[in-house]
Amino acid sequence: MRVAVVSDIHANIDAFQAVVNDFEKQADRILNLGDLVGYNASPNECVKLARDIGMHSILGNHDLAACNLAFAENFNIFARNAILWTRKNLTHENIQFLNDLQKNHRLSCGLACHGSPDDTSSYISLPFQARATLKRMRKGIWGQINVCLFGHTHKRKIWRMDVRGKVAPVEIPLDGMIRLNMDELYLLNPGSVGQPRNGDSRSSYFIFDTETNTVSFKLVKYNVASTIKKITEANLPEFLAKRLLDGT
Repeated sequence: MRVAVVSDIHANIDAFQAVVNDFEKQADRILNLGDLVGYNASPNECVKLARDIGMHSILGNHDLAACNLAFAENFNIFARNAILWTRKNLTHENIQFLNDLQKNHRLSCGLACHGSPDDTSSYISLPFQARATLKRMRKGIWGQINVCLFGHTHKRKIWRMDVRGKVAPVEIPLDGMIRLNMDELYLLNPGSVGQPRNGDSRSSYFIFDTETNTVSFKLVKYNVASTIKKITEANLPEFLAKRLLDGT
């Protein structure tokens, strides 16, 4: 089965639609690792598209905050202002959709989460965080899994624990494809669709082929100017528009 794995769409309908167009004929299933909403100006459109294409979504911290504003108290000022706007503009039906999302999702070979398997808001971005998560995977804390898919950092990333227990990042090749050794353990982050932070304005996602155990990273151009116009017209923070230009 080929699974298109996306994350951190963040109410960017232009980016979301471009990515859907890109993987439409390549994937048998679609999985979103959280944060359909937040930051950008098209939350209802993104939830509608997610529902229309039958995408399975799990709960992100911005999705959670849009349903319960108390969870936005620790957000930075830009993120919090965007969540307040999002809550005001989301339909009741779409708030309920987000509220019903589960924190984790079990896969045939692993687990999908937003931040970490234990906490939607936790980060796996530094070596000690990756090592701690992989050690817990090896101990079987979340069952017998070889792969954990995660988002939240907005940066595409691969961490690997080899059979000796050594943990290191894996360089993503130029062609974007890596073959997993299922004797080892992996943490896989597809990057962000709606607000990439790899220094590249293009949307990022990957296709996970569960039969060949390959992961193919993709970069997709979208109409950034259109997204910026929507942010400006919604009177959302200007910073949120500018950062899309250079993918930071």
